[in-house]
Amino acid sequence: MTFLRSSIFKYLVGLFVVWGAVFYNSIASAVEIWYRSETFAHCFIILPICIYLIKLKWAALNNATLKPSYIALVFVAGTLLIWLFGSMAQVKVIEQYAAFAMLPMLIWTVMGNQVARILLFASFFWLFSVPAGEFLIPQLQELTADITVLAIELTGIPVYREGLYIAIPNGLFEVAVACSGIRYLIASFTLGTLFAYLNYNKLNKRLIFIAFSIVLPLLANGIRAYGIVMIAYLSDMKYATGVDHLVYGWLFFGVVILIMFTVGGKWADPLPEKEISSNPTGPKTPVNEMLKAFSLMAAVIAGAYIYKVAFENVVSDVQPNISSIFSAGKPIEDQSWLPNYRNASDELSGHDSGFDYYYAYYNANLEGQELINAVNSLYNIENWSIVKDDRNERYRVIEITDVVGNRRLLAYSYVTPWHMTHKALEIKLVQAIQAILGQPQNGFVLFISKQLENEKVDRQALEQSADKLFSEKLKALVND
Repeated sequence: MTFLRSSIFKYLVGLFVVWGAVFYNSIASAVEIWYRSETFAHCFIILPICIYLIKLKWAALNNATLKPSYIALVFVAGTLLIWLFGSMAQVKVIEQYAAFAMLPMLIWTVMGNQVARILLFASFFWLFSVPAGEFLIPQLQELTADITVLAIELTGIPVYREGLYIAIPNGLFEVAVACSGIRYLIASFTLGTLFAYLNYNKLNKRLIFIAFSIVLPLLANGIRAYGIVMIAYLSDMKYATGVDHLVYGWLFFGVVILIMFTVGGKWADPLPEKEISSNPTGPKTPVNEMLKAFSLMAAVIAGAYIYKVAFENVVSDVQPNISSIFSAGKPIEDQSWLPNYRNASDELSGHDSGFDYYYAYYNANLEGQELINAVNSLYNIENWSIVKDDRNERYRVIEITDVVGNRRLLAYSYVTPWHMTHKALEIKLVQAIQAILGQPQNGFVLFISKQLENEKVDRQALEQSADKLFSEKLKALVND
């Protein structure tokens, strides 16, 4: 095949191999998520699609002029700084976005502006390889519950909602993570973006269709959830109450995608005339210039790696004396609510002065051993869901409920040597700065909790205790 002899093909493959070798760990962490999570199974087809997109531009690429771009080195350095930030702070999504963005940056630097411009959309679509978006799940669960309850009310069926639980006369439903619609949203957004590029020539039409591909699955998932409740209601809870409702969901999603493509196809633009390559073997190669650009880029990448190896994984020898705050106390009677913080360096829970407490300390910020991590949970999400959420600068109070109506108040905050707040993003940012500066990223999370029996009295008691507890004195525990 002619394209195999093209200089463009050889350089693209070569840069892909170099990229894969340099950022192997970051790439492997993303691929592991593709295997583990069905939400991101579509990421496996992004590379073949990008190859197809490049093939569509093959004639233009062969007609392009190869001229290394030294201005691209500035963006390479910036992307490497972001990668360093994400890698050292264990923020995988940032690390992976930066790592995958480095491939287009390598191509731009070595092959030049014309090639980068021709491959602009393929480079953008390549970023769909990063498994991101699960942070939207709580908001999507709330939206799905809102749409479902509204639709049930319009139907005239009595309905009561408590957090993510929806009760109708003959059954109780929970808007679980699997019902959030995150898979539909990500898949629809990905397919919608590709469809818009291939079928429209004008940017405004593309953006409108991409917005449509986001809004449609959000509304459709709410309607799907409503349909499941109605099937269960009308069948006296015989159907759509178990795994079968997930099957109904995917069938429904297939119909939604078909509708989306059918509607979008009505306004498709005519295909542009196919460009003919005047140079099937590719453009002439300025070898010396390309080697110079590659060498400069390699030096920048090597510098980032040297810094990373020198300053990452700093472990603190501080062991906070949490017993100075709580006495030994009694064991917690009801442990069904307890948070889950994995692989903590130290963990403690008990009951003291009318409150349950839970403490988890991390003496470093290592992979799989992080204070802020998506797998950690503020409460047992299998049995409880949030009803109310109150926040101030130092701590957050949430009210949770279980399926039988028990209520509980939780107040918590994260504490590090530099900062104390309930905001996970702020703590992660502070830890990233500490990592870049070669400082240990130790810290702990502290909860106090009380069963809610008297709304006014119990809430006031918890907030008064939280005001006293979550003070600047707590930071001294991790600075000693």
